Amino acid sequence: MITALFRSRLLALVALGMLVHSGPAFAQTDYDTDNDNYIEVSGHAQLNAIRYDLNGDGVIAATDTANYNAAFPNAATGMGCAATCVGYELTANINLTTYTNWNPLGSATTEFTGDFKGNGHTIDNLTINRTSTTNVGLFGRTSSAARIESVGITNANVTGNSHAGALVGALQGEVVACWSTGSVTATRVVGGLVGWSNNSNAITTSYSHASVTGTAAQADHVGGLMGQSQSATIRNSYSTGRVTRTGTSINVGGLLGSGGAYDAPGSYWDTQTSGGWLTSAGSQTAVGQMTTALQNPTGYTGIYANWNIDLDNADGDSDRTTGKDDPWDFGATNAYPTLIYHLTDYDTDEDGYIEISGHAQLNAVRYDLNGDGVVAATDTANYNAAFPNRVTSSTKRMGCPSGTCTGYELIANIDLDTNGDGNHTAADAYYNSGNGWDPLGGDSGNRNQYSGNFKGNGFTIDNLVINRTSTDDVGLFGANSSTSTIETLGVTNANVSAREYVGILVGTSYGAIIACYTTGAVSASVADVGGLIGLMNRSATSVTSSYSTASVSGGASNGGGLVGRVISGSVTNSYSTGSVTTTDTPRGG
Repeated sequence: MITALFRSRLLALVALGMLVHSGPAFAQTDYDTDNDNYIEVSGHAQLNAIRYDLNGDGVIAATDTANYNAAFPNAATGMGCAATCVGYELTANINLTTYTNWNPLGSATTEFTGDFKGNGHTIDNLTINRTSTTNVGLFGRTSSAARIESVGITNANVTGNSHAGALVGALQGEVVACWSTGSVTATRVVGGLVGWSNNSNAITTSYSHASVTGTAAQADHVGGLMGQSQSATIRNSYSTGRVTRTGTSINVGGLLGSGGAYDAPGSYWDTQTSGGWLTSAGSQTAVGQMTTALQNPTGYTGIYANWNIDLDNADGDSDRTTGKDDPWDFGATNAYPTLIYHLTDYDTDEDGYIEISGHAQLNAVRYDLNGDGVVAATDTANYNAAFPNRVTSSTKRMGCPSGTCTGYELIANIDLDTNGDGNHTAADAYYNSGNGWDPLGGDSGNRNQYSGNFKGNGFTIDNLVINRTSTDDVGLFGANSSTSTIETLGVTNANVSAREYVGILVGTSYGAIIACYTTGAVSASVADVGGLIGLMNRSATSVTSSYSTASVSGGASNGGGLVGRVISGSVTNSYSTGSVTTTDTPRGG
Protein backbone atom coordinates (compact mmCIF):
# COMPACT_ATOMS: atom_id res chain seq x y z
CA MET A 1 0.00 0.00 0.00
CA ILE A 2 1.44 3.35 -1.03
CA THR A 3 1.53 5.84 1.79
CA ALA A 4 0.60 9.47 1.36
CA LEU A 5 4.20 10.50 2.11
CA PHE A 6 5.60 8.09 -0.49
CA ARG A 7 3.04 9.31 -3.03
CA SER A 8 3.98 12.95 -2.46
CA ARG A 9 7.68 12.15 -2.88
CA LEU A 10 6.99 10.16 -6.03
CA LEU A 11 4.98 12.98 -7.53
CA ALA A 12 7.78 15.41 -6.67
CA LEU A 13 10.32 13.19 -8.42
CA VAL A 14 8.07 12.89 -11.47
CA ALA A 15 7.64 16.66 -11.59
CA LEU A 16 11.38 17.15 -11.27
CA GLY A 17 11.97 14.68 -14.07
CA MET A 18 9.55 16.57 -16.29
CA LEU A 19 11.35 19.81 -15.62
CA VAL A 20 14.74 18.28 -16.31
CA HIS A 21 13.46 16.61 -19.45
CA SER A 22 11.91 19.82 -20.73
CA GLY A 23 14.84 21.97 -19.65
CA PRO A 24 16.19 22.85 -23.13
CA ALA A 25 12.95 24.62 -23.99
CA PHE A 26 13.84 27.17 -21.33
CA ALA A 27 17.48 27.57 -22.45
CA GLN A 28 17.13 28.63 -26.05
CA THR A 29 19.84 30.90 -27.43
CA ASP A 30 19.06 34.45 -28.49
CA TYR A 31 21.11 35.30 -31.58
CA ASP A 32 19.94 38.92 -31.62
CA THR A 33 20.89 40.06 -28.12
CA ASP A 34 20.73 43.77 -28.99
CA ASN A 35 17.29 43.39 -30.60
CA ASP A 36 18.19 45.19 -33.83
CA ASN A 37 16.83 42.32 -35.98
CA TYR A 38 20.29 41.29 -37.19
CA ILE A 39 21.44 37.73 -36.50
CA GLU A 40 24.75 37.88 -34.66
CA VAL A 41 27.72 36.06 -36.17
CA SER A 42 30.76 35.44 -33.97
CA GLY A 43 32.71 32.65 -35.71
CA HIS A 44 33.62 31.12 -39.06
CA ALA A 45 31.02 28.33 -38.85
CA GLN A 46 28.21 30.86 -38.44
CA LEU A 47 29.59 32.96 -41.28
CA ASN A 48 29.66 29.89 -43.49
CA ALA A 49 26.08 29.01 -42.49
CA ILE A 50 24.78 32.24 -44.03
CA ARG A 51 24.58 30.33 -47.31
CA TYR A 52 21.59 28.41 -45.90
CA ASP A 53 19.63 31.62 -45.25
CA LEU A 54 20.69 34.16 -47.85
CA ASN A 55 18.05 36.75 -46.99
CA GLY A 56 18.87 36.59 -43.28
CA ASP A 57 15.31 36.18 -42.03
CA GLY A 58 16.13 33.12 -39.91
CA VAL A 59 13.86 30.81 -41.94
CA ILE A 60 15.69 27.73 -43.23
CA ALA A 61 14.72 25.17 -45.85
CA ALA A 62 14.19 21.69 -44.43
CA THR A 63 17.16 20.32 -46.40
CA ASP A 64 19.48 22.89 -44.78
CA THR A 65 18.14 22.86 -41.23
CA ALA A 66 20.72 20.46 -39.79
CA ASN A 67 23.66 22.43 -41.19
CA TYR A 68 22.26 25.76 -40.04
CA ASN A 69 21.43 24.44 -36.57
CA ALA A 70 24.96 23.10 -36.18
CA ALA A 71 26.26 26.67 -36.52
CA PHE A 72 23.42 28.28 -34.55
CA PRO A 73 22.53 25.58 -31.98
CA ASN A 74 19.41 25.73 -29.86
CA ALA A 75 18.21 28.95 -31.48
CA ALA A 76 15.25 30.77 -30.01
CA THR A 77 12.14 31.24 -32.12
CA GLY A 78 12.88 33.66 -34.94
CA MET A 79 16.58 33.57 -33.92
CA GLY A 80 15.64 35.91 -31.06
CA CYS A 81 14.91 38.87 -33.36
CA ALA A 82 12.33 41.25 -31.93
CA ALA A 83 10.60 41.25 -35.34
CA THR A 84 11.59 39.46 -38.55
CA CYS A 85 15.37 39.26 -38.92
CA VAL A 86 16.72 41.29 -41.86
CA GLY A 87 20.31 40.10 -42.10
CA TYR A 88 23.50 39.45 -40.17
CA GLU A 89 26.05 41.37 -38.10
CA LEU A 90 29.52 40.47 -36.89
CA THR A 91 30.24 40.58 -33.18
CA ALA A 92 33.92 39.57 -33.52
CA ASN A 93 36.77 39.35 -35.99
CA ILE A 94 36.75 36.07 -37.94
CA ASN A 95 39.70 34.09 -39.29
CA LEU A 96 38.94 31.87 -42.29
CA THR A 97 42.16 29.83 -42.24
CA THR A 98 40.00 26.72 -41.75
CA TYR A 99 38.54 27.17 -45.26
CA THR A 100 41.29 26.46 -47.79
CA ASN A 101 38.91 27.25 -50.66
CA TRP A 102 35.98 29.38 -49.52
CA ASN A 103 32.70 28.89 -51.36
CA PRO A 104 31.28 32.39 -52.02
CA LEU A 105 28.01 33.37 -50.36
CA GLY A 106 25.42 33.80 -53.11
CA SER A 107 25.52 33.06 -56.82
CA ALA A 108 23.78 34.05 -60.04
CA THR A 109 20.90 31.70 -59.22
CA THR A 110 20.75 32.24 -55.44
CA GLU A 111 21.85 35.79 -54.66
CA PHE A 112 22.56 37.10 -51.18
CA THR A 113 19.58 39.37 -50.54
CA GLY A 114 19.91 40.37 -46.88
CA ASP A 115 21.93 43.04 -45.11
CA PHE A 116 25.37 42.44 -43.60
CA LYS A 117 26.91 44.70 -40.94
CA GLY A 118 30.54 44.16 -40.04
CA ASN A 119 30.48 46.63 -37.13
CA GLY A 120 34.11 47.43 -37.92
CA HIS A 121 35.28 43.81 -37.61
CA THR A 122 37.51 41.99 -40.07
CA ILE A 123 37.32 38.71 -41.95
CA ASP A 124 40.90 37.55 -42.25
CA ASN A 125 42.69 35.07 -44.51
CA LEU A 126 39.94 34.62 -47.09
CA THR A 127 41.29 32.09 -49.60
CA ILE A 128 39.46 31.24 -52.84
CA ASN A 129 40.89 29.27 -55.76
CA ARG A 130 38.09 28.75 -58.28
CA THR A 131 39.56 29.43 -61.70
CA SER A 132 36.45 28.24 -63.55
CA THR A 133 33.92 30.10 -61.41
CA THR A 134 32.17 33.40 -62.09
CA ASN A 135 31.05 35.67 -59.22
CA VAL A 136 33.86 35.16 -56.72
CA GLY A 137 34.53 36.91 -53.41
CA LEU A 138 33.43 36.56 -49.81
CA PHE A 139 30.01 37.20 -51.38
CA GLY A 140 29.64 35.81 -54.89
CA ARG A 141 26.64 37.85 -56.00
CA THR A 142 24.28 40.17 -54.11
CA SER A 143 20.83 41.39 -55.08
CA SER A 144 19.76 45.00 -55.41
CA ALA A 145 18.21 44.77 -51.93
CA ALA A 146 21.47 43.80 -50.21
CA ARG A 147 23.65 46.23 -48.26
CA ILE A 148 27.10 45.35 -46.92
CA GLU A 149 28.73 47.79 -44.52
CA SER A 150 31.68 48.39 -42.18
CA VAL A 151 33.60 45.15 -42.73
CA GLY A 152 37.22 44.59 -43.72
CA ILE A 153 38.50 41.68 -45.81
CA THR A 154 42.16 41.34 -44.83
CA ASN A 155 44.99 39.19 -46.20
CA ALA A 156 42.72 37.90 -48.95
CA ASN A 157 43.99 35.53 -51.64
CA VAL A 158 41.18 35.32 -54.19
CA THR A 159 41.33 33.70 -57.62
CA GLY A 160 38.35 33.30 -59.96
CA ASN A 161 37.38 33.20 -63.62
CA SER A 162 35.58 36.54 -63.89
CA HIS A 163 33.58 38.99 -61.78
CA ALA A 164 35.97 38.70 -58.83
CA GLY A 165 36.57 40.97 -55.85
CA ALA A 166 37.77 40.44 -52.29
CA LEU A 167 34.38 41.46 -50.85
CA VAL A 168 31.87 40.91 -53.70
CA GLY A 169 32.22 39.40 -57.14
CA ALA A 170 29.00 40.83 -58.64
CA LEU A 171 27.38 43.67 -56.69
CA GLN A 172 23.82 44.75 -57.39
CA GLY A 173 23.28 46.28 -53.94
CA GLU A 174 25.44 48.66 -51.89
CA VAL A 175 28.83 48.52 -50.21
CA VAL A 176 29.43 51.17 -47.53
CA ALA A 177 32.50 51.78 -45.36
CA CYS A 178 34.33 48.58 -46.32
CA TRP A 179 37.98 47.84 -47.10
CA SER A 180 40.26 45.10 -48.37
CA THR A 181 43.89 43.99 -48.36
CA GLY A 182 45.64 41.07 -50.05
CA SER A 183 45.30 40.03 -53.70
CA VAL A 184 42.57 39.33 -56.27
CA THR A 185 43.18 37.54 -59.59
CA ALA A 186 40.84 36.65 -62.46
CA THR A 187 40.85 36.42 -66.21
CA ARG A 188 38.68 39.56 -66.51
CA VAL A 189 36.24 41.81 -64.60
CA VAL A 190 38.30 41.98 -61.43
CA GLY A 191 38.72 44.60 -58.69
CA GLY A 192 40.35 44.92 -55.30
CA LEU A 193 37.04 45.25 -53.47
CA VAL A 194 34.29 44.51 -56.05
CA GLY A 195 34.45 42.85 -59.43
CA TRP A 196 31.36 44.25 -61.16
CA SER A 197 28.36 46.41 -60.25
CA ASN A 198 25.28 47.99 -61.81
CA ASN A 199 24.03 49.88 -58.73
CA SER A 200 23.90 53.67 -58.81
CA ASN A 201 25.11 53.69 -55.19
CA ALA A 202 27.54 50.81 -55.55
CA ILE A 203 30.53 51.78 -53.37
CA THR A 204 30.60 54.58 -50.81
CA THR A 205 33.37 55.57 -48.38
CA SER A 206 35.52 52.49 -48.93
CA TYR A 207 39.03 51.59 -50.01
CA SER A 208 41.30 48.77 -51.14
CA HIS A 209 45.01 48.12 -50.68
CA ALA A 210 44.71 44.76 -52.49
CA SER A 211 46.74 44.01 -55.60
CA VAL A 212 44.66 43.17 -58.69
CA THR A 213 45.65 41.01 -61.66
CA GLY A 214 43.85 40.26 -64.93
CA THR A 215 45.27 37.13 -66.54
CA ALA A 216 43.50 36.78 -69.89
CA ALA A 217 45.28 37.58 -73.14
CA GLN A 218 42.98 40.56 -73.32
CA ALA A 219 42.21 41.02 -69.61
CA ASP A 220 39.59 43.70 -69.80
CA HIS A 221 37.77 45.42 -66.93
CA VAL A 222 40.59 45.41 -64.35
CA GLY A 223 40.63 48.11 -61.64
CA GLY A 224 42.19 48.81 -58.26
CA LEU A 225 38.82 49.16 -56.50
CA MET A 226 36.30 47.80 -59.02
CA GLY A 227 36.70 46.05 -62.36
CA GLN A 228 33.61 47.05 -64.31
CA SER A 229 30.81 49.52 -63.73
CA GLN A 230 27.51 49.55 -65.55
CA SER A 231 26.37 53.03 -64.50
CA ALA A 232 27.51 52.28 -60.94
CA THR A 233 28.80 55.03 -58.66
CA ILE A 234 32.00 54.97 -56.61
CA ARG A 235 31.82 57.75 -54.04
CA ASN A 236 34.47 59.11 -51.65
CA SER A 237 36.69 56.05 -51.98
CA TYR A 238 40.24 55.21 -53.04
CA SER A 239 42.61 52.38 -53.96
CA THR A 240 46.37 51.92 -53.65
CA GLY A 241 46.90 48.31 -54.81
CA ARG A 242 49.05 47.41 -57.79
CA VAL A 243 46.99 46.78 -60.95
CA THR A 244 48.50 44.28 -63.42
CA ARG A 245 47.33 42.98 -66.79
CA THR A 246 48.98 40.24 -68.78
CA GLY A 247 47.29 41.13 -72.03
CA THR A 248 46.80 44.31 -74.06
CA SER A 249 43.28 45.39 -73.11
CA ILE A 250 42.70 49.11 -72.63
CA ASN A 251 39.88 48.54 -70.10
CA VAL A 252 42.26 48.81 -67.17
CA GLY A 253 42.52 51.61 -64.63
CA GLY A 254 44.01 52.63 -61.32
CA LEU A 255 40.60 52.85 -59.59
CA LEU A 256 38.09 51.46 -62.11
CA GLY A 257 38.67 49.28 -65.16
CA SER A 258 35.70 50.33 -67.25
CA GLY A 259 32.42 52.11 -66.74
CA GLY A 260 29.79 54.57 -67.88
CA ALA A 261 28.81 58.12 -67.10
CA TYR A 262 28.17 57.76 -63.37
CA ASP A 263 31.56 56.57 -62.26
CA ALA A 264 33.71 57.70 -59.35
CA PRO A 265 32.80 61.24 -58.22
CA GLY A 266 35.29 62.43 -55.60
CA SER A 267 37.42 59.28 -55.57
CA TYR A 268 41.14 58.64 -56.08
CA TRP A 269 43.85 56.10 -56.70
CA ASP A 270 47.57 56.15 -55.97
CA THR A 271 49.35 56.54 -59.29
CA GLN A 272 52.64 55.35 -57.80
CA THR A 273 51.64 52.23 -55.86
CA SER A 274 49.17 51.16 -58.56
CA GLY A 275 52.06 50.51 -60.92
CA GLY A 276 52.10 53.85 -62.70
CA TRP A 277 48.51 53.88 -63.96
CA LEU A 278 47.66 57.46 -64.87
CA THR A 279 44.15 56.75 -66.09
CA SER A 280 40.94 55.23 -64.76
CA ALA A 281 37.47 54.80 -66.13
CA GLY A 282 34.87 57.28 -64.94
CA SER A 283 33.76 60.52 -66.50
CA GLN A 284 33.49 62.68 -63.39
CA THR A 285 36.19 63.23 -60.77
CA ALA A 286 38.13 59.99 -60.48
CA VAL A 287 41.59 61.46 -60.09
CA GLY A 288 44.99 59.84 -59.82
CA GLN A 289 47.10 61.21 -56.99
CA MET A 290 50.68 60.88 -55.86
CA THR A 291 51.22 59.03 -52.59
CA THR A 292 52.08 62.23 -50.71
CA ALA A 293 48.91 63.93 -51.95
CA LEU A 294 46.77 61.09 -50.58
CA GLN A 295 48.62 60.99 -47.26
CA ASN A 296 49.18 64.63 -46.41
CA PRO A 297 45.67 66.01 -45.75
CA THR A 298 44.89 65.24 -42.10
CA GLY A 299 41.26 66.28 -42.13
CA TYR A 300 38.29 67.06 -44.35
CA THR A 301 40.26 69.57 -46.42
CA GLY A 302 41.81 69.71 -49.87
CA ILE A 303 41.01 66.60 -51.90
CA TYR A 304 38.98 65.25 -48.95
CA ALA A 305 36.89 68.37 -48.38
CA ASN A 306 33.63 66.62 -49.32
CA TRP A 307 34.28 63.24 -47.74
CA ASN A 308 32.28 63.78 -44.54
CA ILE A 309 28.82 62.55 -45.50
CA ASP A 310 25.71 60.82 -44.15
CA LEU A 311 26.42 57.17 -44.92
CA ASP A 312 22.91 55.80 -44.53
CA ASN A 313 21.31 58.84 -46.18
CA ALA A 314 18.68 58.82 -43.45
CA ASP A 315 17.54 62.33 -44.32
CA GLY A 316 17.17 61.63 -48.03
CA ASP A 317 19.14 64.66 -49.23
CA SER A 318 20.83 63.97 -52.54
CA ASP A 319 24.25 65.26 -51.48
CA ARG A 320 24.14 63.52 -48.07
CA THR A 321 25.27 66.62 -46.17
CA THR A 322 22.66 66.38 -43.40
CA GLY A 323 23.51 64.15 -40.44
CA LYS A 324 27.15 63.62 -41.39
CA ASP A 325 28.73 60.48 -39.92
CA ASP A 326 32.41 61.60 -39.88
CA PRO A 327 33.55 58.18 -41.12
CA TRP A 328 37.24 58.87 -41.82
CA ASP A 329 40.31 58.99 -39.60
CA PHE A 330 43.09 60.82 -41.43
CA GLY A 331 45.80 60.13 -38.86
CA ALA A 332 49.10 61.95 -39.19
CA THR A 333 51.03 62.99 -42.27
CA ASN A 334 52.39 60.00 -44.24
CA ALA A 335 49.31 57.86 -43.56
CA TYR A 336 46.43 57.00 -45.86
CA PRO A 337 42.91 57.77 -44.59
CA THR A 338 41.46 54.93 -42.53
CA LEU A 339 37.87 54.16 -41.72
CA ILE A 340 36.96 54.89 -38.13
CA TYR A 341 34.77 51.80 -38.26
CA HIS A 342 37.78 49.52 -38.18
CA LEU A 343 39.64 51.41 -35.50
CA THR A 344 39.27 50.74 -31.79
CA ASP A 345 36.79 52.82 -29.80
CA TYR A 346 38.23 53.52 -26.36
CA ASP A 347 35.08 55.28 -25.18
CA THR A 348 32.47 52.59 -25.76
CA ASP A 349 29.94 54.12 -23.37
CA GLU A 350 30.24 57.51 -25.10
CA ASP A 351 30.81 59.49 -21.87
CA GLY A 352 33.96 61.29 -23.01
CA TYR A 353 36.33 59.22 -20.84
CA ILE A 354 39.09 57.06 -22.33
CA GLU A 355 38.66 53.54 -20.98
CA ILE A 356 41.56 51.82 -19.20
CA SER A 357 41.52 48.05 -18.76
CA GLY A 358 45.16 47.21 -17.98
CA HIS A 359 48.40 48.40 -16.44
CA ALA A 360 50.01 49.38 -19.77
CA GLN A 361 47.15 51.77 -20.49
CA LEU A 362 47.34 53.20 -16.98
CA ASN A 363 51.06 53.79 -17.47
CA ALA A 364 50.40 55.49 -20.83
CA VAL A 365 48.35 58.20 -19.10
CA ARG A 366 51.68 60.00 -18.58
CA TYR A 367 51.80 60.72 -22.33
CA ASP A 368 48.45 62.54 -22.28
CA LEU A 369 48.07 64.15 -18.86
CA ASN A 370 44.93 66.12 -19.67
CA GLY A 371 43.19 63.06 -21.11
CA ASP A 372 42.06 64.68 -24.35
CA GLY A 373 43.55 61.98 -26.57
CA VAL A 374 46.09 64.33 -28.18
CA VAL A 375 49.65 63.02 -27.87
CA ALA A 376 52.95 64.71 -28.68
CA ALA A 377 54.81 63.27 -31.66
CA THR A 378 57.65 62.09 -29.39
CA ASP A 379 55.19 60.05 -27.31
CA THR A 380 52.99 58.69 -30.10
CA ALA A 381 54.69 55.29 -30.40
CA ASN A 382 54.49 54.64 -26.64
CA TYR A 383 50.86 55.74 -26.43
CA ASN A 384 49.86 53.73 -29.48
CA ALA A 385 51.44 50.60 -28.00
CA ALA A 386 49.02 50.86 -25.06
CA PHE A 387 46.03 52.01 -27.13
CA PRO A 388 46.58 50.24 -30.47
CA ASN A 389 44.57 51.06 -33.56
CA ARG A 390 43.02 54.07 -31.85
CA VAL A 391 40.85 56.71 -33.49
CA THR A 392 42.83 59.93 -34.02
CA SER A 393 40.19 61.93 -35.89
CA SER A 394 39.69 65.37 -34.35
CA THR A 395 35.94 64.82 -34.22
CA LYS A 396 35.97 61.28 -32.77
CA ARG A 397 39.38 61.09 -31.13
CA MET A 398 39.82 57.85 -29.14
CA GLY A 399 36.13 57.24 -29.85
CA CYS A 400 34.92 60.11 -27.67
CA PRO A 401 31.68 61.41 -29.20
CA SER A 402 32.55 65.12 -29.09
CA GLY A 403 36.05 64.51 -30.39
CA THR A 404 37.72 65.83 -27.25
CA CYS A 405 38.00 63.42 -24.36
CA THR A 406 38.05 64.82 -20.82
CA GLY A 407 40.02 62.15 -18.96
CA TYR A 408 40.18 58.46 -18.15
CA GLU A 409 38.08 55.81 -16.44
CA LEU A 410 38.85 52.32 -15.23
CA ILE A 411 36.77 49.46 -16.56
CA ALA A 412 38.62 46.77 -14.59
CA ASN A 413 40.79 46.27 -11.53
CA ILE A 414 44.53 46.68 -12.24
CA ASP A 415 47.34 44.82 -10.49
CA LEU A 416 50.76 46.46 -10.71
CA ASP A 417 52.43 43.26 -9.52
CA THR A 418 52.52 42.33 -13.17
CA ASN A 419 54.05 38.87 -12.76
CA GLY A 420 51.80 38.00 -9.83
CA ASP A 421 54.52 36.64 -7.54
CA GLY A 422 53.74 38.97 -4.64
CA ASN A 423 57.21 40.55 -4.72
CA HIS A 424 58.69 43.70 -6.19
CA THR A 425 61.40 42.31 -8.48
CA ALA A 426 63.04 42.98 -11.81
CA ALA A 427 60.46 40.66 -13.38
CA ASP A 428 57.76 43.29 -12.76
CA ALA A 429 56.95 45.75 -15.54
CA TYR A 430 57.35 48.74 -13.23
CA TYR A 431 60.42 47.70 -11.25
CA ASN A 432 62.46 50.52 -12.85
CA SER A 433 65.76 49.49 -11.24
CA GLY A 434 64.05 49.25 -7.87
CA ASN A 435 62.45 52.71 -8.05
CA GLY A 436 59.04 51.29 -8.84
CA TRP A 437 56.15 53.19 -10.36
CA ASP A 438 56.93 56.57 -11.92
CA PRO A 439 54.16 58.93 -10.70
CA LEU A 440 51.71 60.29 -13.27
CA GLY A 441 52.45 63.99 -13.50
CA GLY A 442 54.40 66.13 -11.06
CA ASP A 443 54.86 69.67 -9.78
CA SER A 444 58.52 70.23 -10.49
CA GLY A 445 61.27 69.36 -12.93
CA ASN A 446 60.16 68.31 -16.41
CA ARG A 447 56.91 66.68 -15.28
CA ASN A 448 53.56 68.41 -15.71
CA GLN A 449 50.57 68.14 -13.43
CA TYR A 450 47.84 65.65 -14.23
CA SER A 451 45.02 67.93 -15.41
CA GLY A 452 42.32 65.58 -16.69
CA ASN A 453 39.55 63.84 -14.79
CA PHE A 454 39.94 60.26 -13.59
CA LYS A 455 37.06 57.93 -12.68
CA GLY A 456 37.84 54.69 -10.92
CA ASN A 457 34.24 53.48 -11.18
CA GLY A 458 34.78 51.57 -7.94
CA PHE A 459 37.73 49.57 -9.29
CA THR A 460 41.12 49.28 -7.59
CA ILE A 461 44.78 49.70 -8.48
CA ASP A 462 46.60 47.08 -6.43
CA ASN A 463 50.21 46.63 -5.34
CA LEU A 464 51.50 50.12 -6.12
CA VAL A 465 55.20 50.18 -5.20
CA ILE A 466 57.29 53.39 -5.25
CA ASN A 467 60.77 53.77 -3.77
CA ARG A 468 62.08 57.20 -4.81
CA THR A 469 63.79 58.61 -1.75
CA SER A 470 65.22 61.67 -3.53
CA THR A 471 61.98 62.60 -5.34
CA ASP A 472 59.19 65.05 -4.42
CA ASP A 473 55.53 64.88 -5.49
CA VAL A 474 55.11 61.15 -5.29
CA GLY A 475 52.05 58.90 -5.40
CA LEU A 476 50.04 57.12 -8.05
CA PHE A 477 49.66 60.70 -9.29
CA GLY A 478 52.58 62.99 -8.58
CA ALA A 479 50.50 66.15 -8.69
CA ASN A 480 47.05 66.95 -10.03
CA SER A 481 45.95 70.40 -11.16
CA SER A 482 43.03 72.56 -10.06
CA THR A 483 41.06 71.38 -13.12
CA SER A 484 41.38 67.73 -12.15
CA THR A 485 38.90 65.51 -10.33
CA ILE A 486 39.87 62.02 -9.19
CA GLU A 487 36.93 59.94 -7.98
CA THR A 488 35.69 56.48 -6.93
CA LEU A 489 39.14 54.90 -6.97
CA GLY A 490 40.87 52.57 -4.53
CA VAL A 491 44.65 52.16 -4.33
CA THR A 492 45.30 49.01 -2.30
CA ASN A 493 48.30 47.23 -0.77
CA ALA A 494 50.49 50.19 -1.62
CA ASN A 495 54.10 50.60 -0.48
CA VAL A 496 55.23 54.15 -1.19
CA SER A 497 58.32 56.03 -0.01
CA ALA A 498 59.86 59.31 -1.20
CA ARG A 499 61.38 62.59 -0.04
CA GLU A 500 58.47 65.01 0.49
CA TYR A 501 54.91 65.73 -0.70
CA VAL A 502 54.12 62.02 -0.59
CA GLY A 503 50.72 60.29 -0.63
CA ILE A 504 49.51 56.96 -1.92
CA LEU A 505 46.94 58.55 -4.24
CA VAL A 506 48.44 62.00 -4.90
CA GLY A 507 51.66 63.64 -3.78
CA THR A 508 50.58 67.27 -4.17
CA SER A 509 46.92 67.93 -4.85
CA TYR A 510 45.45 71.11 -6.30
CA GLY A 511 42.23 69.48 -7.44
CA ALA A 512 39.29 67.49 -6.09
CA ILE A 513 39.34 63.98 -4.63
CA ILE A 514 35.94 62.30 -4.27
CA ALA A 515 35.08 58.87 -2.85
CA CYS A 516 38.60 57.45 -2.97
CA TYR A 517 40.48 55.24 -0.54
CA THR A 518 43.94 53.77 0.09
CA THR A 519 45.46 50.88 2.01
CA GLY A 520 49.08 49.87 2.65
CA ALA A 521 52.00 52.01 3.82
CA VAL A 522 53.56 55.37 2.93
CA SER A 523 56.65 57.18 4.23
CA ALA A 524 58.66 60.36 3.60
CA SER A 525 62.07 61.48 4.78
CA VAL A 526 61.55 65.29 4.82
CA ALA A 527 57.97 66.60 4.97
CA ASP A 528 54.29 66.34 4.07
CA VAL A 529 53.25 62.70 3.98
CA GLY A 530 49.71 61.31 4.21
CA GLY A 531 47.84 58.09 3.68
CA LEU A 532 45.84 59.61 0.79
CA ILE A 533 47.57 62.91 -0.06
CA GLY A 534 50.88 64.46 0.93
CA LEU A 535 50.05 68.16 0.44
CA MET A 536 46.88 70.11 -0.38
CA ASN A 537 47.77 73.54 -1.68
CA ARG A 538 44.93 75.54 -3.20
CA SER A 539 41.65 76.95 -1.94
CA ALA A 540 39.70 74.84 -4.45
CA THR A 541 41.51 71.67 -3.34
CA SER A 542 39.15 69.27 -1.62
CA VAL A 543 38.79 65.76 -0.26
CA THR A 544 35.23 64.45 0.03
CA SER A 545 33.86 61.11 1.22
CA SER A 546 37.27 59.42 1.19
CA TYR A 547 39.40 57.41 3.61
CA SER A 548 42.73 55.74 4.25
CA THR A 549 43.72 52.78 6.40
CA ALA A 550 47.38 53.06 5.37
CA SER A 551 50.18 53.41 7.94
CA VAL A 552 52.18 56.66 7.70
CA SER A 553 55.82 56.86 8.79
CA GLY A 554 59.25 58.39 8.22
CA GLY A 555 61.46 61.22 9.42
CA ALA A 556 59.15 63.83 7.97
CA SER A 557 57.30 66.72 9.57
CA ASN A 558 53.65 67.20 8.70
CA GLY A 559 52.51 63.60 8.74
CA GLY A 560 48.80 62.74 8.75
CA GLY A 561 46.69 59.63 8.46
CA LEU A 562 44.71 61.09 5.54
CA VAL A 563 46.57 64.26 4.46
CA GLY A 564 50.07 65.32 5.49
CA ARG A 565 49.55 69.08 5.32
CA VAL A 566 46.73 71.36 4.22
CA ILE A 567 47.98 74.82 3.20
CA SER A 568 44.64 75.58 1.59
CA GLY A 569 41.58 73.47 0.86
CA SER A 570 38.97 71.38 2.65
CA VAL A 571 38.41 67.84 3.92
CA THR A 572 34.78 66.75 4.28
CA ASN A 573 33.08 63.51 5.40
CA SER A 574 36.34 61.56 5.37
CA TYR A 575 38.44 59.55 7.84
CA SER A 576 41.64 57.58 8.47
CA THR A 577 42.50 54.65 10.72
CA GLY A 578 46.18 54.00 9.94
CA SER A 579 49.00 54.56 12.43
CA VAL A 580 51.06 57.75 12.14
CA THR A 581 54.63 57.39 13.39
CA THR A 582 56.68 60.14 11.78
CA THR A 583 59.61 61.15 13.97
CA ASP A 584 59.30 64.89 13.34
CA THR A 585 56.36 67.13 14.19
CA PRO A 586 53.72 68.31 13.62
CA ARG A 587 51.82 65.13 12.94
CA GLY A 588 48.22 64.07 13.36
CA GLY A 589 45.79 61.26 12.99
